[in-house]
Amino acid sequence: MSKGKVNLTKRKRGRPSDKKGIDRSIILKTALKEFSKHGYGGVSINKISNHCGVNDSLLHYHFGNKEDLWKKAVGTAFEAYLKESVATFKMLKNLSLKDTAKTLARQFIYYNSKFPELYLVIVHEMTQESSRSDWLVENVLEPLTAKTSHLHKLLVSKGLMEDYPIPNLTTIFFSAANSIFLFNYQMKKQFGIDSFDEKEVEKHADIIIKIFYPNL
Repeated sequence: MSKGKVNLTKRKRGRPSDKKGIDRSIILKTALKEFSKHGYGGVSINKISNHCGVNDSLLHYHFGNKEDLWKKAVGTAFEAYLKESVATFKMLKNLSLKDTAKTLARQFIYYNSKFPELYLVIVHEMTQESSRSDWLVENVLEPLTAKTSHLHKLLVSKGLMEDYPIPNLTTIFFSAANSIFLFNYQMKKQFGIDSFDEKEVEKHADIIIKIFYPNL
């Protein structure tokens, strides 16, 4: 046995170190994009850490396990929409109910054109039963549906909209608002348009508003 010294450098306890540090917002955006592309099962902490150029241990330290990271990425994206929605609503406080409904619908479509990943994650998860689909219903879909339902009831009470069942209305509206962005390859290949082009987004919003709010 060699009598030479063996260098046994012990790992320091506490927070893992990384010279570059981490940018939480970039990691969460990257994670959401990966989950939206490949589904929960097709993504690993290692894959996300490689994309972000940080160590796995740092992601585990800051975000927990893969499901914790998934929840934080999805939750952050939804919170961004809520903040934007609240800010829009405050700007509209002096507008009529008609203009408020149309502007909020347009804002929802514009948001989804900028951040289609959130709806893609919802599509992935709502095709099956899991702890994540339950979490989505409770933390994203129910709050979103509550806002839509409240506005719908106001419009119905004023005779501005038919009293459609909320499950049908929300499903159809969310799908109509998002599908053109999810099928962007088809739009380019078949129709020669880019769904994310500002003029196309505006046109899509105009059409959705005319279809869903014909009396406004």
